[in-house]
Amino acid sequence: MVVGKEQHWLLGDSSWWPNSEGRLLVTRIGDLNPPKSWVSTDPNQGGIGWIRQRLQPVGPRILYTSAWSLFFLIASIVPLIFPEKTPINDQLLAIILFSISWSLTLIPFLWFSNANNEKFTLFPLDYISFFLGIIFFILHIIIDTKLGWIGFFFFFTAWFRTIRNIGDSLKVNSSRWLLPISSSFIPQETISQEWEISTNRFRNGIIATKSDGLGFYSAELTGISFRNFRFIAFSMVFRNRIIHDPFNINFSSNPQIEIFLSSPPLKNNGEKWPDFLIREIEEE
Repeated sequence: MVVGKEQHWLLGDSSWWPNSEGRLLVTRIGDLNPPKSWVSTDPNQGGIGWIRQRLQPVGPRILYTSAWSLFFLIASIVPLIFPEKTPINDQLLAIILFSISWSLTLIPFLWFSNANNEKFTLFPLDYISFFLGIIFFILHIIIDTKLGWIGFFFFFTAWFRTIRNIGDSLKVNSSRWLLPISSSFIPQETISQEWEISTNRFRNGIIATKSDGLGFYSAELTGISFRNFRFIAFSMVFRNRIIHDPFNINFSSNPQIEIFLSSPPLKNNGEKWPDFLIREIEEE
């Protein structure tokens, strides 16, 4: 069947998942339903309740840059292997190759991270090994070039752990949960008391947050406008960088998160879903 762009807004573009063969799917492998305390629905049924909105996966967009970053990191030891035989100054060449490597490692991930949280964090960088690498790189210039091998060891350790951190953040599907709300929405009257509310009215952007007791996660309530309708989006954000679907088989939570997720963030069930967003879609 031909599906309008409205369904892409909820279910994502089929090109994001090549194995879907161009189909838009309501249910994908690993999806779980929210607890019964959450009134939820889907684009097949409509009505009232929370609906999962799929976000574009970050992994495929950083795959090639992450692979090339290792190439440039390994290439940065060429001046150590062939001292004073490179076309330019050894240290300058090492710095250039090193900078390219870490730019390819970090910038794409940070650029494509899908959270709204504005808090500063060094994640995914393994900063301890990284800064030890910088120290030994400086010492290899000042004291002895052999110390450059120790610096490279720390840089490689930092790269490996940083890539591992990126991989850990991409294990869970990126989805948030939407609820239509009325124009009379008032955060203080509608959002549960455990949230830190940052505005007294609806706005596009962060409306409330919660991080206490959630470990590596923080929770966000975000205002979203689409066409002439307003929505509240609930997101669980890993390390302030990547949104994880909390109702997914790969989502790892602690007892406090489970208690937190046992109740919906809003005190009411919102408004009826607009008809133009409700269609019959295939299931996996």
